[in-house]
Amino acid sequence: MSTAFYPPSGRISRVTVGDGYGQMLVDAFAAGPRRGSHRQVIERSDGYVSVEDAYRYFSHYEEWVEAEQVAMTKLRGRILDVGCAAGRHMLEARQRGHTDIIGIDPSAGAVDVACAQGLDVRLGSVQEPGDDLGTFDTILLLGGNLGLLGSLDTASAVLRSLARVARPGAQILANGHDPYTQAEEHSSYHAENRRAGRLPGQVLMRVRYGSLASDWFGRLMLSATELHTLLESSPWKLRSAGSYGPTGFYLAHLELRDETPDQDGSPELPA
Repeated sequence: MSTAFYPPSGRISRVTVGDGYGQMLVDAFAAGPRRGSHRQVIERSDGYVSVEDAYRYFSHYEEWVEAEQVAMTKLRGRILDVGCAAGRHMLEARQRGHTDIIGIDPSAGAVDVACAQGLDVRLGSVQEPGDDLGTFDTILLLGGNLGLLGSLDTASAVLRSLARVARPGAQILANGHDPYTQAEEHSSYHAENRRAGRLPGQVLMRVRYGSLASDWFGRLMLSATELHTLLESSPWKLRSAGSYGPTGFYLAHLELRDETPDQDGSPELPA
């Protein structure tokens, strides 16, 4: 079995497992969110690292990628924002008149920051959203949160979990990121995944802030075609997947199936 996808062993690491991501949001919010003031390190299982600015989680509509902006025009009914972080999408939805909206996030720090902004946000995850939320017409997986599908092994359970909190005819609006790139540091990781029988865009990662680091967790980056295939045996069908601009992000529009599998043709996919 290949070990490239799994956490490196034998590496000395002076970090404490904890909610570093949430602490970053708490610190950024307390200081007044601004670019460059607080950052977290994203570490991939092969040692590749990148840096993410906390300001992203407080950015305003006009600063978002188009795939997020378009999602705001498709909101309807009662809304659940999964992995809502500091609540930027909820704040924009509320400004547009969508007041029946709840957010969930597994980070206690993120929940504290969102609640401090007057939002109804609770601890919960995509696989365990909570028993007292009720059901929803629109479920949001924005900001790249289609990646919360995790892996081929976990995606089915995630999709069933979301179906349990969905009303008949419910929709998911999700931002995915097409993983395919010519950059060697990514293409070699994709190739290792293929050799191990995984989808190329499956990633094992953790986030670090100061002396805190999260546990290792999976993210699944999919092309729109891969998403369409993945959904074929799920409670959801893909209506469309629109690509906007050069960022690689797309907006996937999923709809809850009737009991009988849908046979009404192929979805619109990016060229």
